Amino acid sequence: MKLPIKLPFQKQDDAAYYLSLLIGDEKAHATVFAEKNGKIEIIGEHEEHFPTPVEKLSDEALLDILDKTISNAEATLPEGFQTRKTIFGVKENWIEETKIKKEYLNKLKKVCDSLGLTPIGFLVIHEAVAHLLQKEEGAPVSAILTEIGTDDVAVSLLRAGKILETHRVKIETSIPHTIDKTLHQFSNYEILPSRIIVFNEHKHPKLSQELTTHQ
Repeated sequence: MKLPIKLPFQKQDDAAYYLSLLIGDEKAHATVFAEKNGKIEIIGEHEEHFPTPVEKLSDEALLDILDKTISNAEATLPEGFQTRKTIFGVKENWIEETKIKKEYLNKLKKVCDSLGLTPIGFLVIHEAVAHLLQKEEGAPVSAILTEIGTDDVAVSLLRAGKILETHRVKIETSIPHTIDKTLHQFSNYEILPSRIIVFNEHKHPKLSQELTTHQ
């Protein structure tokens, strides 16, 4: 994760506006937030779903969707203001050895150039979820972190607050079966956490029950 610890200093009378742009497999989510007098306030959010997984989108289609997502999130900004400084949230398979892979870095550069954005950092979505869990629970979390997509699942081994390994696989037979099968890919670890944390499961309302009853 590369994210500035402190936001740039602003005069006490001014608010600084920033954009968080998460690019997931199935949707983009933009959040506009203001920093004033050392306090952060979310002032606008919007998300748009992709018609296909993000890797299959053309650059033009991706730009159109991101432009719409950002514009709607900025609707509550004071007149004449736009967000420029941007924190990107990206998928784990866009990263290699703590850096964004060249093909995706070029994609993000094109997004920034076309939409007038200034990148100030990036985070991996699963790492951001792990950080949120630690903040909410007051201690580093150990669990199997599972993101549910339309066609695939991404399973991360989270131990003591750190993502150790992630596998993204196509859904076979059922989601519980796929998660079960994916856990066998964590072959370097004798014992896995017994806790499974699932997110982005809104399309599968019975998933928790299915996981609980899975043998």
